[in-house]
Amino acid sequence: MIQVKVSGIAFDREREHPVVMLKSPDSDEVLPIWIGPAEATSIYMELAGRTFERPMTHDLLRIVVEELGGRVVSIEITGLQNDTYFARIVLQREGELFFIDARPSDSIALALRAAAPVYVDNDLFMKYRRNLQIGKDEVDDIRRHFKNLDPGDFGNLDI
Repeated sequence: MIQVKVSGIAFDREREHPVVMLKSPDSDEVLPIWIGPAEATSIYMELAGRTFERPMTHDLLRIVVEELGGRVVSIEITGLQNDTYFARIVLQREGELFFIDARPSDSIALALRAAAPVYVDNDLFMKYRRNLQIGKDEVDDIRRHFKNLDPGDFGNLDI
């Protein structure tokens, strides 16, 4: 496993989907993972230091884990099958480790809130890594788009 940093959120205009970028600490390479708009908003809001009056889902999950005496140890992105990434949340409580199957997007949003490291399987990272060069105009467009998002923009999501 290699530790990665969440370098930001991009938007795939072709697929019309947000993408979370996980950056290698040793290079400019990233592992792009396509995620849903609600999770992208949650990740972006945490990266931007923005909060809401009431806890969002990932804030609530962190609070529940901590109130039950646990802590988020790390997040591990473990595999890819049929264009779907797999992850697990590693929790610790009273010295015992728990491994919870989860979507990478939810795992990453939780890791950011819990200040927990994010790891990616080394072979997975090496196989699907990209060296993306994003222009300043595109970065500005992405920032503008997410800066103006509001939870109400998502309406009633049936997930």
